[in-house]
Amino acid sequence: MRLLAGATILLWIGMMGFFGAVVAPAAFTTLDREAAGRFVSAVFPRYYAVGALLGAIALVALLARVGRGAGGGWVGLGLVAVMLGSTLYAWLVVLPSAHAAREALRQAAPAAGAVSSESLAFARLHRLSSVLKGVSLVAGVLGLVAVGWRR
Repeated sequence: MRLLAGATILLWIGMMGFFGAVVAPAAFTTLDREAAGRFVSAVFPRYYAVGALLGAIALVALLARVGRGAGGGWVGLGLVAVMLGSTLYAWLVVLPSAHAAREALRQAAPAAGAVSSESLAFARLHRLSSVLKGVSLVAGVLGLVAVGWRR
């Protein structure tokens, strides 16, 4: 179970890193801003669904490990729970709000360079999403250490 938990956490971290370091920057450098935003918006639900699936697998594997009395399992379990909680919150709460804020921003169509309440709302949600991703990444790296730690 330790190997399964470690592998799913590693895949999850890799997916987050690949999306943040490769996919999103490539979209915003090759497509116009509007098209890149639509592309990333189409990918995000799948990204979060895969993250939630990997998190659920890791959580079940760690629960089984803790249930067998394996040492150090509670720390890894807690860190995976943090990863899963931040992913679910980003997916089910922040993402729909960000979509709504972006749609409101599109409808308002503020002048170039103008700061509107819609753009501020979207920027706040984007920052929150980034913080949640950072929390997941840090918890994931620490979770890998905890899962791999042998006494």
